[in-house]
Amino acid sequence: MSRILTSNCSSSSSLGRGCSYFLRKTAGIQQRQSQPQQHLLLQQQHPLAQNKRWGHSVRLIALEDLPHGKAYKGDVVTVKAGYARNHLVPQKLALYATPQNFERLGIIDPDFETEEERIARLQRESNMTATEDRYLKESDLLKKYLKNKVLQLWRTVDPNSTDTLHPGIVTTDNIRQKLSKQLKIDLDDSEPIHILRNITAAASNDDSGAVTSDSTTTTNPLNFAELDDAKIQVMADELVPITDASGKCSIQINRLGEYLAVIGLKGGYAVPLRVLLRQRA
Repeated sequence: MSRILTSNCSSSSSLGRGCSYFLRKTAGIQQRQSQPQQHLLLQQQHPLAQNKRWGHSVRLIALEDLPHGKAYKGDVVTVKAGYARNHLVPQKLALYATPQNFERLGIIDPDFETEEERIARLQRESNMTATEDRYLKESDLLKKYLKNKVLQLWRTVDPNSTDTLHPGIVTTDNIRQKLSKQLKIDLDDSEPIHILRNITAAASNDDSGAVTSDSTTTTNPLNFAELDDAKIQVMADELVPITDASGKCSIQINRLGEYLAVIGLKGGYAVPLRVLLRQRA
């Protein structure tokens, strides 16, 4: 598990465990802020002729825990049709809530379950509450801890450029190592880091005036002076990871400036982390 060493978290305690352990020890169980499931109304005259789509929304069966606590494995949720079509279904995170898929997964459609089945389902869900509450509390504490912190990395700059790194680039492995060394937070393999790809910023010019275009694996700096905490969190929540064949983040940093990294915690929570690349003297 990840761990937060107390040299940065607290001067009065000492921890040698993981980040999740620290967060559990310092937090009580918080009432789960769950989103009530929404179900589409079926036509009374054709209860079994259920369509995938109703307007601009669709019902889905979650095959995995969805990002940011939107749903857990086995839940039936209603999402925008585009989000389902372009993201959840292609990535095999969910299936359309058709009678055939309910039967295939051995799941009872909540819209047709009996009272006994409903009670049994609620009991199963209540048994998960403590774990889910812990994930939520861990996420909240880490967000508060990192809120006013900036992870700084120092790099050499190409002498023919004002901001291009040379040699080398910065990857999520570099960020993970620096996070452990500078902020005393060790993440385990189940807590990935991703870099937000900013493609809205204009391409930079080098000293010769030539435009330096970014490749598909690099990103541009952000201007955090224009972003408040709420906007930063939205950007973190909406980040769609770009990964390589091994599943690791494929976005890299090759210029000085500020960037947004996102730490993924259990339960699908996203924790923003500001990263600043500065020029080494």
